[in-house]
Amino acid sequence: PRTEIQSPDPLQKSKVGNFFKKSFVIVRVCVWVCSLRSAYPCSERLKNAGFVWSPSVGHEELQQGLGVSVKVTVISEHFREPLTFTCDGSSTVDLLIYQTLCYAQDDLDHVDVDDYLLKVCGQNEFLNKNHLVLTLSCFSFSLFSPKYHCICCQFCCAFCCLFVKHILCFEKGYIIIECYTLYVTSCVLCYFFVFLFSILVSPVHSLSFFLSLSLSLYRSFPRVCFPVQINQLPRESQLTVTLYASALPPPGGAEEKGKQRRSIEALGWVTMPLFNFRQLTAEDKRLLWEKRAFCQAESAALPLVLASAPRWEWACLPDIYALLRQWVCLSHLDALGLLHASFPDQELRRTAVQWMDSISDAELLDFLPQLVQALKYECYLDSSLVRFLLRRAIGDIRIAHYLFWLLKDALQDSQFSGRYQHLLAALLCCVGRGLREEFDRQCWLVTILAKVAQKVRDTTSSRQTVLREGLEEVKQFFSVSSNCRLPLNPALVVKAINIQSCSFFNSNAVPLKLSFQNLDPKGDNISVIFKSGDDLRQDMLTLQVIRIMNKIWIQEGLDMRMVIFRCFSTGRGRGMVEMIPHAETLRKIQVEHGVTGSFKDRPLADWLQKHNPTDDQYEKAVENFIYSCAGCCVATYILGICDRHNDNIMLKTSGHMFHIDFGKFLGHAQMFGNIKRDRAPFVFTSDMAYVINGGDKPSSRFHDFVDLCCEAYNLIRKHTHLFLNLLGLMLSCGIPELSDLEDLKYVYDALRPHESEADATMYFTRLIESSLGSVATKLNFFIHNLAQMKFASSEERPVLSFAPRVHTVKSDGLIRNLYVCRHVRTYNPSKGYAFVVKVEREGQQGAVLVQRSFEEFHELHSKLRLIFPSSKLPSFPSRFVIGRSRGEAMADRRKDELNGYVWHLVHAAPEIAQVKMTWSPVSGKELGEVKLSISYKSDKLFIMVMHIRGLDGTDPDPYVKLYLLPDPQKTSKRKTKAARRTCNPTYNEMLVYERIPLGDLDQRVIHLRVLGDGAFWENTLLGETYIALKKLVPGQHWVDWHQLGTAGTESTR
Repeated sequence: PRTEIQSPDPLQKSKVGNFFKKSFVIVRVCVWVCSLRSAYPCSERLKNAGFVWSPSVGHEELQQGLGVSVKVTVISEHFREPLTFTCDGSSTVDLLIYQTLCYAQDDLDHVDVDDYLLKVCGQNEFLNKNHLVLTLSCFSFSLFSPKYHCICCQFCCAFCCLFVKHILCFEKGYIIIECYTLYVTSCVLCYFFVFLFSILVSPVHSLSFFLSLSLSLYRSFPRVCFPVQINQLPRESQLTVTLYASALPPPGGAEEKGKQRRSIEALGWVTMPLFNFRQLTAEDKRLLWEKRAFCQAESAALPLVLASAPRWEWACLPDIYALLRQWVCLSHLDALGLLHASFPDQELRRTAVQWMDSISDAELLDFLPQLVQALKYECYLDSSLVRFLLRRAIGDIRIAHYLFWLLKDALQDSQFSGRYQHLLAALLCCVGRGLREEFDRQCWLVTILAKVAQKVRDTTSSRQTVLREGLEEVKQFFSVSSNCRLPLNPALVVKAINIQSCSFFNSNAVPLKLSFQNLDPKGDNISVIFKSGDDLRQDMLTLQVIRIMNKIWIQEGLDMRMVIFRCFSTGRGRGMVEMIPHAETLRKIQVEHGVTGSFKDRPLADWLQKHNPTDDQYEKAVENFIYSCAGCCVATYILGICDRHNDNIMLKTSGHMFHIDFGKFLGHAQMFGNIKRDRAPFVFTSDMAYVINGGDKPSSRFHDFVDLCCEAYNLIRKHTHLFLNLLGLMLSCGIPELSDLEDLKYVYDALRPHESEADATMYFTRLIESSLGSVATKLNFFIHNLAQMKFASSEERPVLSFAPRVHTVKSDGLIRNLYVCRHVRTYNPSKGYAFVVKVEREGQQGAVLVQRSFEEFHELHSKLRLIFPSSKLPSFPSRFVIGRSRGEAMADRRKDELNGYVWHLVHAAPEIAQVKMTWSPVSGKELGEVKLSISYKSDKLFIMVMHIRGLDGTDPDPYVKLYLLPDPQKTSKRKTKAARRTCNPTYNEMLVYERIPLGDLDQRVIHLRVLGDGAFWENTLLGETYIALKKLVPGQHWVDWHQLGTAGTESTR
């Protein structure tokens, strides 16, 4: 609600209106918007295309495409069948178009490549940004005016600066507020007589004004009473000045005044440090400012140098501005940090925007939410940042689209809604009538969907009926509007809704699962989730940071196979989320093995095997799982993402794992009383390790996983300042769990920028071990399974974990006979026996042999019992036996029992007789090797013991012992901790030798021994090797695998 001001005198109102027309701010903004529109005429295709361009990659990502082949399929009216060919990853779009035309045209002499574009099938998105053929017109222009928020903030800033100046000069350490009362009153009257009446344009109520002065620590302290002893305040204290307006009651009796409720609205506020909280002494600042010319080699040091400036008064500004002109141009990421509230100087902010001007459209989209928040820190509406954003928006539909929805969402901020209203009006004026009508349709569609979601959530029964009735209004919307772009992505254009395919999720917010019909006939239906009642801004920010992390990894040549999906807030409490196809939650995968499936190791591996039946497919899926799981572990740990139950983690059939629903982050975990629900550093469970290892024993692939995690973690640590800037600019956006510096400190502590890469590697290795050993995560999954049992649908049929697909009579033929031929010895995933089953089907030549374990037969029987009564099923052999259950005699007996079971099963009722069976392969064995990272610096030899693979032995407890030869006195012994019951341990432990002269390296040899930790001090030598240090280059890391020698047996003490 807007607080209004009414002038009692009509003549005064006329004067106010005349004064308003003379506002130089309005005139400047309007003139600039007119010139901007003129620079992008609708008739000029190069500047005003009307296309949504596909985001381009940067130069670093482009280098990754060199030498990579890409398979391209082109569909065109020029040829009947789709054209598929292979090209180099660095090929340009023009080259693809030309290659396509070579197939379609016999004579290219009269064909202009510039007349053709490549469009992404299924999306209204194009791959060419240089040659345009279609336009959107820009006709209308709207005049707008700033509200009072900007002026009030300027007043608060001026007052706060003066107040702090006097406080810091006060000698006795007390704040005496009374002496400023008269001065403040005169300032208020003077300021508002001059400026405030310039914004009065409509009949409004009278106001009374008052100031609120408070001290806060990270904005968490309540309002304090004065006087306050300054020397008792923390250094991080901040002074906040807020100007409030309270509507005066109408004239009348005391009774009427009592009934009138006085509403109070904050017109503006400003917060600034009470002390210089930076860890720089006066001497440090003086020295840094004096030697500022020598700091230009490190361009990222500019914010620190500017913070050391002695004063920001008029007399010092020429030196500061001269430094800006001499400074090397900052990168886009570093310049972003200069737009924070800590640097309010307009010339500095103008320079920062100028440095960002060369940023590409794709990169700009990555940081657009932060730039929208940075608009709050501009002193004037007509600023360089405002002009920059509007100029980029008018040149790219995608930027205009997302800027529109970000500004619309920011209107909910009561303190800055006036400024954002003007910017939104300027944007709509710039983009023209075509996009304005498109935005109106999107807003209309979102409003309808919000009403439907509210009705479904408020209904306790027959929700599906209410949903379908509500979606009839959406159907009417599309009868009026032929198509509409989705707010989630401007390239997604839909023309209808598939009501029969829509449903809802059984969660607290009851989000809707919607299916839209694609406008492009070559594209699939578009499925999205619409949420009403949840604040999606936190999800947006989390996914934005993960997307930037993924780009950093790719730029460094490390593709973590991350699944990046879109999430966008269309207003407070509502928004859209992209649905990823061919994916299931971990809960649904685990409950296929029963409600206790979260405690078992095989569910994920069996599910991937089911959807990837061949060896090559399964190996590719496991590879995707290893990379994506490592990326998720690093990202969720750094951002402190909590509430990680198994319905918030999903797995694609291709093996890619990803997280959803980021309602808790930065360590704000849900609590059970005084106990945190998320106890592990991140989610990494034994069933995930089972997929990585290919069984329940550690393998060399687990080493690769640990190395990937540590490498990805160290790459993100190099960009600590970037992520602190991104999150710092969002402190004022109103996200409850990102509100003060303590939240930023959580990310800083997680990144540990002060540590070396070796220390960080050891640290993250311990986190992996802690997460893998956490029972709380599996218990959390189990509790969630129990809570979700009441939502289970009776229509869902259980699925066999070992079946790659559903077999039917129509697709595969009726099973005529089943016979268990023999048993075979197996060693993977565990020692035992499997049974070879001969399957004969009608219409199939010959029999098919498949291999099944006794446990898989038992799973089949258990799943059948969930569907059919036990009276209709044959009895199953007992799982419990006396004696050795893995012996050959037991396997013979079970073979006969299983033959009887499958005979009765085949001759049972037709709906029971269809079974699903596949065969799974067995993997091989590795040799014994040890991986070390050796480096030398400052007379110190650093040896990091990383991994060992392929040890010879039956589940030993290995540890590593080192000697630095020659060592006649045996004083150089170093050793690691012992790993438990594994032939492929991971250590990542640093062993250090000090006082090693550089000249001695050539004569030094590392004697490395791997021993099995035995009882009563009797250890077994599993392998050893000697490593000469002649190859070691000081200052460099020597990382390599070293072959272990033949293992003998030795007793040590």
